[in-house]
Amino acid sequence: MYTLSFLSAQQLVKDEEAMCEMLESVPCIVYDVLFKVAYRENKTKLLCDMVMTWPYSQFKFQKLLQTCWCSSRSSSRNCQECWESLDYNESTGNKIKAIIGGGLRYIWKVTMNNSQQLPRRILKQMDMTGLVSSDTCWDRNLMILWTHSIDAFRNYNSSQQQTDDPQNQRGDQMAEGSPVSTKETHVALLVDLQLTSFLWEFLKEILENNTNNYLHLKCRNFCTSYTFLRDYVKCFALLDSLAICRMDLRYSKITLMDSKWLMSQLTTLQSLQSLFLPSFRIDEKKNAALAQKTDIQILAAELGKLKHLRELSIHCLCLSDLVEYLLRDLPYSLESLQLSYCSLTEKDLSYMAQSHHSAHLIKLGLSGNRLKEQLDSFLKLLKSVSNSLKWLNITKCGLNDINFYETSSYLYSCTNLSHLGLYGNPLSKRSLTAFLEPSPHKLLNMKIISVPIFLDCYRNLPQHLSYLRTPEQYVESSDFVSILNEIKSTQLTRGDLAIAVTYDSLSDVGDYFDLR
Repeated sequence: MYTLSFLSAQQLVKDEEAMCEMLESVPCIVYDVLFKVAYRENKTKLLCDMVMTWPYSQFKFQKLLQTCWCSSRSSSRNCQECWESLDYNESTGNKIKAIIGGGLRYIWKVTMNNSQQLPRRILKQMDMTGLVSSDTCWDRNLMILWTHSIDAFRNYNSSQQQTDDPQNQRGDQMAEGSPVSTKETHVALLVDLQLTSFLWEFLKEILENNTNNYLHLKCRNFCTSYTFLRDYVKCFALLDSLAICRMDLRYSKITLMDSKWLMSQLTTLQSLQSLFLPSFRIDEKKNAALAQKTDIQILAAELGKLKHLRELSIHCLCLSDLVEYLLRDLPYSLESLQLSYCSLTEKDLSYMAQSHHSAHLIKLGLSGNRLKEQLDSFLKLLKSVSNSLKWLNITKCGLNDINFYETSSYLYSCTNLSHLGLYGNPLSKRSLTAFLEPSPHKLLNMKIISVPIFLDCYRNLPQHLSYLRTPEQYVESSDFVSILNEIKSTQLTRGDLAIAVTYDSLSDVGDYFDLR
């Protein structure tokens, strides 16, 4: 149900021109809901003017779209004001351009020291994070928008500095508007950056000349899709080391030897909280299996220099019997640990269960490891993380019905568990329906479960399912859809506690920063 303030704002934005003229008299408390309505109604001029007169020091785009006054009073998602989906289309792009344009106009007004037109000049940061997605075209357009915005003000900044030069001024008495100091006009544009071959030259030039810009680009989350990083790691030194929280390099490839070199470049980012290391090259796996303990200890020593690191993800590196050497000397407790396709052994799982990390783990990813063969150690690990765990990904771990039956009671004991990935395990419909059976004391916080193609749905399947590259060709799709619908219908009886069931991996669902 819409609130009275929301309905009132809808009426106000209908006359966009009039609303823009009266912004100076609008109370600060109304800005949030007014912005939300203007965004929904595609009022780009009003969006631009609102940012230009923003009455707070911080402008947080995602928060403005996704929360409202009632969010602190209720966890319900039925309020239409609480959530605004962000569609990646031309309309969204135009609205974001208008918002950035408002920030640029704000800086221009302040540099001209026009206090009568801009009495509330306190904007210090525009937080436009959370927009980068898996949509390549959208991400590219965003990166171009950020770089063009910075470039426009870099040129303005250069001309303004010439104006400020005493040799170019005849005297204060001839200046109609005296520019204020750079410190007062500085606005940080906090964004997420994605590095691709297309955008490398754009970003490189902007970051190299970023320090003295009135609109100062700061990166919070940095990701890359480069195959190899060595030619581009130098851009890390150009990032604001105090602003960046995440470095996501998972879609790149690297060798074990290069990983040590890469870590030495990353240790300058002292505020880094989350690190996804690149996938290790396939031809490196055999060599990695023979890696000496000292190799892993060197990698661990570099990780230990990142004092704020709380999330670590490693993919496709053989860590058999070496997890202890990787984690034991870290001076902090990790809250998110993902070791996928790392050939973990019973010794590795046992160490993780007894380590100082286990009591703090919110997110645990073990996909691609043969947990069936180390089930006892895995169950001990589940027991040790039961008080803190919210997200668990055990996709493609070879767990069958008997294994899952033994695991179920340990999963029930993880009372905060909200995300569970079971995709790719040879399970039957019976196992999951029994696990999801409504109970007043089980799965109270569960939000989403990713399920496999159930064994019940295969027809004429060869004996060795695990060795098939394309087992989907033996699936009766109508049976699978029917089972999914049946499971989803049983969830309706849970009301607000209904669990979403999906056929997919959890790799991009349930972000660590949102789970904390």
